[in-house]
Amino acid sequence: MRTVLLAALLSLLLAAEPAVARGLPRLLAPAEAGVVRAPQVLLVYTVPAGEQTFVRTAGKRLDRKGVSVPGDREDLFHLQLPLKEGRNRFEIVRAVDEKVRLTFTVTYVPPYSLRTPVAPGDRPYEFHTREREAGCSGCHNLPETYETVPDRPLAPAGKVCGACHPGIEKAPNLHGPTAVYACFMCHDPEYRSARFTIAASQPAGCGRCHEDFLARILGGKEFVHGPVAAGGCLVCHDPHGGKTTAVLREAPPKLCLLCHADTLPLPVEKGLHGTVPCTQCHNPHGGVTQVLTAKAGNEFCAGCHPDVAEGGRGHPVAGHPVKAEVDPSHPGRPLGCVSCHTPHGASDVSRARVLENEQAQNRFCRKCHY
Repeated sequence: MRTVLLAALLSLLLAAEPAVARGLPRLLAPAEAGVVRAPQVLLVYTVPAGEQTFVRTAGKRLDRKGVSVPGDREDLFHLQLPLKEGRNRFEIVRAVDEKVRLTFTVTYVPPYSLRTPVAPGDRPYEFHTREREAGCSGCHNLPETYETVPDRPLAPAGKVCGACHPGIEKAPNLHGPTAVYACFMCHDPEYRSARFTIAASQPAGCGRCHEDFLARILGGKEFVHGPVAAGGCLVCHDPHGGKTTAVLREAPPKLCLLCHADTLPLPVEKGLHGTVPCTQCHNPHGGVTQVLTAKAGNEFCAGCHPDVAEGGRGHPVAGHPVKAEVDPSHPGRPLGCVSCHTPHGASDVSRARVLENEQAQNRFCRKCHY
Protein backbone atom coordinates (compact mmCIF):
# COMPACT_ATOMS: atom_id res chain seq x y z
CA MET A 1 0.00 0.00 0.00
CA ARG A 2 2.86 2.38 0.90
CA THR A 3 4.48 1.75 -2.49
CA VAL A 4 1.25 2.50 -4.31
CA LEU A 5 0.77 5.76 -2.39
CA LEU A 6 4.36 6.87 -3.12
CA ALA A 7 3.93 6.06 -6.80
CA ALA A 8 0.68 8.03 -6.94
CA LEU A 9 2.29 11.02 -5.20
CA LEU A 10 5.26 10.94 -7.58
CA SER A 11 2.97 10.95 -10.61
CA LEU A 12 1.09 13.97 -9.23
CA LEU A 13 4.33 15.86 -8.69
CA LEU A 14 5.52 15.10 -12.20
CA ALA A 15 2.19 16.23 -13.62
CA ALA A 16 2.45 19.55 -11.80
CA GLU A 17 6.11 20.04 -12.74
CA PRO A 18 6.77 22.33 -15.72
CA ALA A 19 7.49 20.48 -18.95
CA VAL A 20 10.91 22.15 -19.29
CA ALA A 21 11.95 20.78 -15.92
CA ARG A 22 11.00 17.24 -17.01
CA GLY A 23 12.83 17.55 -20.33
CA LEU A 24 9.62 17.36 -22.40
CA PRO A 25 8.61 19.38 -25.47
CA ARG A 26 6.22 22.27 -24.89
CA LEU A 27 3.46 23.16 -27.35
CA LEU A 28 3.12 26.95 -27.55
CA ALA A 29 0.87 27.13 -30.62
CA PRO A 30 -1.63 26.08 -31.78
CA ALA A 31 -3.79 25.13 -28.82
CA GLU A 32 -4.40 21.41 -28.41
CA ALA A 33 -7.73 20.38 -29.97
CA GLY A 34 -7.99 23.75 -31.73
CA VAL A 35 -10.33 24.39 -34.65
CA VAL A 36 -9.03 26.60 -37.45
CA ARG A 37 -10.50 27.93 -40.69
CA ALA A 38 -7.29 28.05 -42.76
CA PRO A 39 -5.55 25.19 -44.63
CA GLN A 40 -2.40 25.66 -42.59
CA VAL A 41 -1.53 26.59 -39.03
CA LEU A 42 1.63 27.88 -37.35
CA LEU A 43 3.26 25.35 -35.04
CA VAL A 44 5.50 26.71 -32.28
CA TYR A 45 7.12 24.33 -29.80
CA THR A 46 10.23 23.95 -27.65
CA VAL A 47 12.42 20.95 -26.87
CA PRO A 48 15.33 20.52 -24.45
CA ALA A 49 18.43 22.24 -25.84
CA GLY A 50 20.20 20.16 -28.47
CA GLU A 51 17.46 17.56 -28.88
CA GLN A 52 16.74 16.73 -32.51
CA THR A 53 13.08 16.20 -33.38
CA PHE A 54 10.78 16.01 -36.37
CA VAL A 55 7.03 16.34 -36.90
CA ARG A 56 4.96 13.43 -38.18
CA THR A 57 1.34 13.06 -39.26
CA ALA A 58 -0.50 9.94 -40.49
CA GLY A 59 2.82 8.09 -40.35
CA LYS A 60 4.47 10.56 -42.72
CA ARG A 61 7.42 12.69 -41.67
CA LEU A 62 7.02 16.36 -42.58
CA ASP A 63 9.85 18.24 -44.19
CA ARG A 64 10.51 20.95 -41.65
CA LYS A 65 11.01 24.23 -43.49
CA GLY A 66 10.74 26.33 -40.38
CA VAL A 67 12.97 28.36 -38.13
CA SER A 68 14.85 27.18 -35.06
CA VAL A 69 16.04 29.41 -32.22
CA PRO A 70 18.66 27.79 -29.97
CA GLY A 71 18.58 28.56 -26.26
CA ASP A 72 20.40 27.66 -23.05
CA ARG A 73 17.74 25.28 -21.77
CA GLU A 74 15.34 24.95 -24.70
CA ASP A 75 15.43 25.25 -28.46
CA LEU A 76 12.39 26.83 -30.10
CA PHE A 77 10.99 25.73 -33.44
CA HIS A 78 8.21 27.12 -35.56
CA LEU A 79 6.89 26.04 -38.94
CA GLN A 80 3.68 25.99 -40.95
CA LEU A 81 1.68 22.76 -40.80
CA PRO A 82 -0.44 21.80 -43.83
CA LEU A 83 -3.93 20.66 -42.88
CA LYS A 84 -6.50 18.37 -44.45
CA GLU A 85 -10.20 18.96 -43.95
CA GLY A 86 -11.32 17.47 -40.64
CA ARG A 87 -9.24 16.31 -37.69
CA ASN A 88 -5.44 16.27 -38.07
CA ARG A 89 -3.24 14.48 -35.54
CA PHE A 90 0.44 15.44 -35.25
CA GLU A 91 3.36 13.93 -33.35
CA ILE A 92 6.62 15.54 -32.29
CA VAL A 93 9.15 12.72 -32.49
CA ARG A 94 12.69 12.46 -31.09
CA ALA A 95 14.98 11.73 -34.04
CA VAL A 96 17.52 9.47 -32.29
CA ASP A 97 15.05 6.76 -31.29
CA GLU A 98 11.79 7.91 -32.99
CA LYS A 99 10.07 8.10 -29.62
CA VAL A 100 6.88 10.16 -29.68
CA ARG A 101 7.45 13.05 -27.30
CA LEU A 102 4.23 15.05 -27.81
CA THR A 103 0.94 14.65 -29.68
CA PHE A 104 -1.76 17.19 -30.49
CA THR A 105 -4.71 17.60 -32.85
CA VAL A 106 -5.94 20.43 -35.06
CA THR A 107 -9.30 20.39 -36.86
CA TYR A 108 -9.52 22.25 -40.14
CA VAL A 109 -13.01 23.46 -41.03
CA PRO A 110 -12.78 25.16 -44.45
CA PRO A 111 -14.76 28.38 -44.87
CA TYR A 112 -16.67 26.62 -47.64
CA SER A 113 -17.69 23.68 -45.45
CA LEU A 114 -21.11 23.39 -43.85
CA ARG A 115 -20.66 19.83 -42.63
CA THR A 116 -17.10 19.18 -41.42
CA PRO A 117 -17.43 17.32 -38.08
CA VAL A 118 -15.91 18.84 -34.96
CA ALA A 119 -15.25 16.59 -31.98
CA PRO A 120 -16.78 17.43 -28.57
CA GLY A 121 -14.32 19.49 -26.59
CA ASP A 122 -12.58 21.04 -29.60
CA ARG A 123 -12.60 24.82 -29.49
CA PRO A 124 -11.97 27.63 -32.02
CA TYR A 125 -8.32 28.66 -32.09
CA GLU A 126 -7.18 32.20 -32.87
CA PHE A 127 -3.52 33.13 -33.13
CA HIS A 128 -3.71 36.93 -33.00
CA THR A 129 -4.52 37.37 -29.31
CA ARG A 130 -2.53 39.78 -27.18
CA GLU A 131 -1.07 36.93 -25.16
CA ARG A 132 0.17 34.93 -28.14
CA GLU A 133 1.47 37.95 -30.00
CA ALA A 134 3.36 39.03 -26.88
CA GLY A 135 5.16 35.70 -26.90
CA CYS A 136 6.38 36.37 -30.43
CA SER A 137 7.23 40.06 -30.03
CA GLY A 138 10.78 39.34 -28.92
CA CYS A 139 11.68 38.50 -32.51
CA HIS A 140 8.72 39.71 -34.56
CA ASN A 141 7.27 43.17 -34.94
CA LEU A 142 3.59 42.85 -34.05
CA PRO A 143 2.51 46.38 -33.15
CA GLU A 144 -0.65 47.15 -31.25
CA THR A 145 -1.79 49.42 -34.09
CA TYR A 146 -0.92 48.96 -37.74
CA GLU A 147 -0.13 51.90 -39.95
CA THR A 148 -2.30 52.28 -43.02
CA VAL A 149 -1.66 53.74 -46.44
CA PRO A 150 -2.29 57.51 -46.48
CA ASP A 151 -5.83 58.25 -47.66
CA ARG A 152 -6.62 54.51 -47.52
CA PRO A 153 -7.61 53.76 -43.92
CA LEU A 154 -8.48 50.13 -44.71
CA ALA A 155 -5.15 49.19 -46.30
CA PRO A 156 -2.25 48.27 -43.95
CA ALA A 157 0.98 49.97 -45.01
CA GLY A 158 3.19 47.54 -46.92
CA LYS A 159 2.47 43.88 -47.47
CA VAL A 160 2.56 43.08 -43.77
CA CYS A 161 -0.21 40.48 -43.97
CA GLY A 162 1.42 38.73 -46.91
CA ALA A 163 4.62 38.24 -44.93
CA CYS A 164 2.95 35.50 -42.88
CA HIS A 165 0.12 34.67 -45.28
CA PRO A 166 1.86 34.32 -48.66
CA GLY A 167 -0.11 33.55 -51.75
CA ILE A 168 -3.41 35.21 -50.88
CA GLU A 169 -2.90 37.59 -53.80
CA LYS A 170 -1.92 34.88 -56.30
CA ALA A 171 -5.37 33.82 -57.52
CA PRO A 172 -6.15 34.42 -61.22
CA ASN A 173 -9.07 36.72 -60.35
CA LEU A 174 -8.63 38.72 -57.18
CA HIS A 175 -11.42 39.97 -54.95
CA GLY A 176 -11.51 43.76 -55.05
CA PRO A 177 -10.17 44.40 -51.52
CA THR A 178 -7.37 41.87 -52.01
CA ALA A 179 -6.29 43.49 -55.26
CA VAL A 180 -5.62 46.79 -53.47
CA TYR A 181 -4.46 45.21 -50.16
CA ALA A 182 -7.46 46.63 -48.30
CA CYS A 183 -7.28 43.83 -45.73
CA PHE A 184 -9.07 45.83 -43.04
CA MET A 185 -12.15 46.12 -45.21
CA CYS A 186 -13.01 42.60 -44.04
CA HIS A 187 -10.55 41.83 -41.23
CA ASP A 188 -10.97 43.75 -37.99
CA PRO A 189 -7.57 45.08 -36.75
CA GLU A 190 -8.90 45.52 -33.20
CA TYR A 191 -8.63 42.86 -30.47
CA ARG A 192 -12.09 41.29 -29.93
CA SER A 193 -10.59 39.14 -28.30
CA ALA A 194 -8.39 38.21 -31.22
CA ARG A 195 -7.81 40.61 -34.08
CA PHE A 196 -7.99 40.18 -37.86
CA THR A 197 -11.11 38.08 -37.44
CA ILE A 198 -14.33 38.49 -39.38
CA ALA A 199 -16.64 39.95 -36.79
CA ALA A 200 -19.84 39.72 -38.84
CA SER A 201 -21.55 36.69 -40.30
CA GLN A 202 -20.82 35.93 -43.93
CA PRO A 203 -24.07 37.47 -45.25
CA ALA A 204 -23.57 40.57 -43.12
CA GLY A 205 -19.88 40.87 -44.00
CA CYS A 206 -20.40 40.37 -47.72
CA GLY A 207 -23.55 42.50 -47.58
CA ARG A 208 -21.53 45.57 -46.67
CA CYS A 209 -20.64 45.80 -50.34
CA HIS A 210 -23.00 43.35 -52.02
CA GLU A 211 -26.32 43.96 -50.24
CA ASP A 212 -28.07 45.40 -53.28
CA PHE A 213 -26.73 42.57 -55.41
CA LEU A 214 -28.01 39.89 -53.03
CA ALA A 215 -31.40 41.54 -52.75
CA ARG A 216 -31.64 41.82 -56.52
CA ILE A 217 -30.69 38.25 -57.38
CA LEU A 218 -32.89 36.74 -54.67
CA GLY A 219 -35.91 38.94 -55.30
CA GLY A 220 -38.92 36.82 -56.19
CA LYS A 221 -37.03 33.53 -55.86
CA GLU A 222 -39.21 30.89 -54.23
CA PHE A 223 -36.33 28.48 -53.66
CA VAL A 224 -32.87 29.44 -52.43
CA HIS A 225 -29.66 27.48 -52.92
CA GLY A 226 -28.70 25.69 -49.70
CA PRO A 227 -25.42 27.56 -49.01
CA VAL A 228 -27.17 30.90 -49.60
CA ALA A 229 -29.98 29.95 -47.22
CA ALA A 230 -27.42 28.89 -44.61
CA GLY A 231 -25.43 32.12 -44.99
CA GLY A 232 -22.46 30.30 -46.51
CA CYS A 233 -21.26 32.67 -49.22
CA LEU A 234 -17.77 31.16 -48.98
CA VAL A 235 -19.01 27.71 -49.94
CA CYS A 236 -18.64 28.86 -53.54
CA HIS A 237 -16.73 32.15 -53.40
CA ASP A 238 -13.15 32.66 -52.23
CA PRO A 239 -12.89 35.94 -50.28
CA HIS A 240 -9.35 36.63 -51.49
CA GLY A 241 -9.56 35.51 -55.10
CA GLY A 242 -10.87 32.73 -57.26
CA LYS A 243 -10.59 31.08 -60.65
CA THR A 244 -13.38 33.09 -62.29
CA THR A 245 -14.50 36.70 -62.38
CA ALA A 246 -17.04 35.86 -59.67
CA VAL A 247 -14.11 34.70 -57.47
CA LEU A 248 -15.43 31.13 -57.47
CA ARG A 249 -13.22 28.53 -55.83
CA GLU A 250 -13.46 26.40 -58.97
CA ALA A 251 -15.15 26.89 -62.31
CA PRO A 252 -18.31 24.86 -62.90
CA PRO A 253 -18.84 21.96 -63.23
CA LYS A 254 -15.93 21.21 -60.89
CA LEU A 255 -17.28 23.66 -58.31
CA CYS A 256 -20.77 22.13 -58.38
CA LEU A 257 -19.38 18.61 -58.08
CA LEU A 258 -17.75 19.47 -54.76
CA CYS A 259 -21.23 19.04 -53.28
CA HIS A 260 -23.27 17.31 -55.97
CA ALA A 261 -20.97 14.54 -57.20
CA ASP A 262 -22.95 11.95 -55.23
CA THR A 263 -26.23 12.87 -56.94
CA LEU A 264 -25.09 13.23 -60.55
CA PRO A 265 -23.93 10.55 -63.01
CA LEU A 266 -20.20 10.92 -63.59
CA PRO A 267 -18.44 12.08 -65.61
CA VAL A 268 -20.91 14.91 -66.18
CA GLU A 269 -19.17 15.78 -69.45
CA LYS A 270 -20.61 12.58 -70.93
CA GLY A 271 -24.18 13.52 -69.96
CA LEU A 272 -26.96 14.78 -72.20
CA HIS A 273 -26.10 18.41 -71.41
CA GLY A 274 -22.41 17.80 -70.71
CA THR A 275 -21.26 20.68 -72.89
CA VAL A 276 -23.72 23.14 -71.34
CA PRO A 277 -22.47 25.20 -68.34
CA CYS A 278 -24.36 24.35 -65.14
CA THR A 279 -25.31 27.98 -64.64
CA GLN A 280 -27.06 28.13 -68.02
CA CYS A 281 -29.87 26.03 -66.50
CA HIS A 282 -29.43 26.46 -62.74
CA ASN A 283 -29.21 29.75 -60.87
CA PRO A 284 -26.56 29.28 -58.16
CA HIS A 285 -28.39 31.59 -55.75
CA GLY A 286 -32.06 30.72 -56.20
CA GLY A 287 -34.86 29.93 -58.59
CA VAL A 288 -38.57 29.28 -58.98
CA THR A 289 -38.12 25.49 -58.74
CA GLN A 290 -36.39 23.16 -56.32
CA VAL A 291 -33.62 22.58 -58.84
CA LEU A 292 -33.10 26.35 -59.12
CA THR A 293 -34.28 26.83 -62.68
CA ALA A 294 -35.90 30.02 -63.91
CA LYS A 295 -39.08 28.24 -65.02
CA ALA A 296 -40.71 24.88 -64.38
CA GLY A 297 -41.23 21.84 -66.58
CA ASN A 298 -41.53 22.07 -70.34
CA GLU A 299 -41.68 25.84 -70.18
CA PHE A 300 -38.06 25.81 -69.02
CA CYS A 301 -36.91 23.33 -71.67
CA ALA A 302 -38.64 25.42 -74.33
CA GLY A 303 -36.07 28.14 -73.72
CA CYS A 304 -33.62 26.10 -75.80
CA HIS A 305 -35.96 23.62 -77.55
CA PRO A 306 -39.08 25.65 -78.46
CA ASP A 307 -40.18 23.55 -81.43
CA VAL A 308 -40.18 20.38 -79.33
CA ALA A 309 -41.04 21.37 -75.78
CA GLU A 310 -43.94 23.62 -76.71
CA GLY A 311 -45.59 20.69 -78.43
CA GLY A 312 -46.18 22.33 -81.80
CA ARG A 313 -45.36 19.30 -83.95
CA GLY A 314 -45.34 16.39 -81.51
CA HIS A 315 -42.31 14.50 -80.33
CA PRO A 316 -40.72 12.10 -81.09
CA VAL A 317 -43.32 11.45 -83.80
CA ALA A 318 -46.15 13.59 -85.11
CA GLY A 319 -49.13 13.65 -82.81
CA HIS A 320 -47.26 12.28 -79.79
CA PRO A 321 -47.95 14.46 -76.72
CA VAL A 322 -45.10 16.17 -74.93
CA LYS A 323 -47.30 17.42 -72.11
CA ALA A 324 -50.20 15.90 -70.14
CA GLU A 325 -51.63 15.88 -66.63
CA VAL A 326 -50.51 12.30 -65.95
CA ASP A 327 -47.26 10.51 -66.75
CA PRO A 328 -48.15 6.81 -67.26
CA SER A 329 -44.68 5.70 -66.24
CA HIS A 330 -44.69 7.89 -63.09
CA PRO A 331 -48.22 8.05 -61.60
CA GLY A 332 -48.75 11.23 -59.64
CA ARG A 333 -46.50 13.30 -61.91
CA PRO A 334 -47.40 15.18 -65.10
CA LEU A 335 -46.06 14.08 -68.46
CA GLY A 336 -43.24 16.29 -69.69
CA CYS A 337 -39.78 16.34 -71.21
CA VAL A 338 -38.19 14.68 -68.18
CA SER A 339 -40.58 11.75 -68.47
CA CYS A 340 -38.38 10.50 -71.32
CA HIS A 341 -35.18 12.49 -70.96
CA THR A 342 -32.63 12.49 -68.13
CA PRO A 343 -31.03 15.97 -68.26
CA HIS A 344 -27.69 14.80 -66.82
CA GLY A 345 -27.80 11.17 -67.93
CA ALA A 346 -25.11 9.62 -70.07
CA SER A 347 -27.49 6.99 -71.49
CA ASP A 348 -30.42 9.25 -72.33
CA VAL A 349 -33.05 7.96 -74.75
CA SER A 350 -32.11 10.62 -77.29
CA ARG A 351 -28.87 8.72 -77.80
CA ALA A 352 -30.53 5.33 -78.17
CA ARG A 353 -31.92 6.15 -81.66
CA VAL A 354 -35.15 4.42 -80.75
CA LEU A 355 -36.82 5.34 -84.04
CA GLU A 356 -34.05 3.54 -85.94
CA ASN A 357 -33.88 0.48 -83.70
CA GLU A 358 -37.16 -1.43 -83.37
CA GLN A 359 -35.97 -3.50 -80.39
CA ALA A 360 -34.81 -0.42 -78.46
CA GLN A 361 -38.00 1.40 -79.44
CA ASN A 362 -40.24 -1.35 -78.11
CA ARG A 363 -38.27 -1.61 -74.91
CA PHE A 364 -38.46 2.12 -74.25
CA CYS A 365 -42.04 2.74 -75.32
CA ARG A 366 -43.35 -0.05 -73.09
CA LYS A 367 -42.67 2.23 -70.13
CA CYS A 368 -45.98 3.90 -70.98
CA HIS A 369 -47.57 1.71 -73.67
CA TYR A 370 -47.61 -1.59 -71.83
